Amino acid sequence: MVVGAGRGPLVRASIAAAKEAGRQLRVYAVEKNPAAIVHIQAMVNAEGWHDKVTIVAQDMRTWEPSEKADILVSELLGSFGDNELSPECLDGAQRLLKPDGISIPCSYTSYLAPITTSKLHDAVKGYKDLEHFETPYVVKFHRYYQLSPPQAVFIFTHPNWNQPADNSRSGTFRFTRNSEDGVGVLHGFAGYFESVLYPGVTLNTHPPTH
Repeated sequence: MVVGAGRGPLVRASIAAAKEAGRQLRVYAVEKNPAAIVHIQAMVNAEGWHDKVTIVAQDMRTWEPSEKADILVSELLGSFGDNELSPECLDGAQRLLKPDGISIPCSYTSYLAPITTSKLHDAVKGYKDLEHFETPYVVKFHRYYQLSPPQAVFIFTHPNWNQPADNSRSGTFRFTRNSEDGVGVLHGFAGYFESVLYPGVTLNTHPPTH
C-alpha cells in the first residue's frame, strides 16, 4: 500500500521491486490530491497495470480499506524528516497495516546545525519583515559555513503502536565551538535527516553519513 502516492513514483518502484523479487503484488495507491490522481491514472493506463493497482482518491487517515496491508510505503520526509507531517500522517495511516506489517520508512531522525551564510541572510532580509526570518526554506547551500557539528533533534519510528500516539517533541541543545576556530555570526540553522527505510537500508541528507 502506497500512502501519499503523489504522481506515482513509489507505485512504479513497488511494482519494479516485486518483479525483481519474483513476487506477486497488489498495490493500493492512496492519494487525496485530485491533480495527482490524474497522473496516477494516466500511468496505470499507459502501463496496463489495472490488475495490479487500485487507485484510492481519499485521505490516508480516514480511508477504510477492505483489507490491511503487509507493507506500508510512503515518502513524506521532506527535507527535515518531519516537516511534511510524516509522523502525523503515518500514525493516522498505520491502522491500514497488519499487526505484523512493515512500514517503509521505519524510522527517521532530524538534525540541526548552526550556520553562517550572508548570501541567504541577505536574501531573506530583503523582504523587510519578521515572518520571512521565521519561515523554513528548502535550499541548496552555497557560500555557507557550519559553525558546529549537527546534532540529532527528533526521532520517529513506524509503526508506532503506542496509544494515544504522541508526536510532541521539544528539546534544548548546546552547540559548542572551538576557540581556535574564531568567532562566527549565527544566521540560522541547517536541517537534515537520516532515515532507515528497512533494517540495513538507509536514506539521508545528513552530511557526515550522506
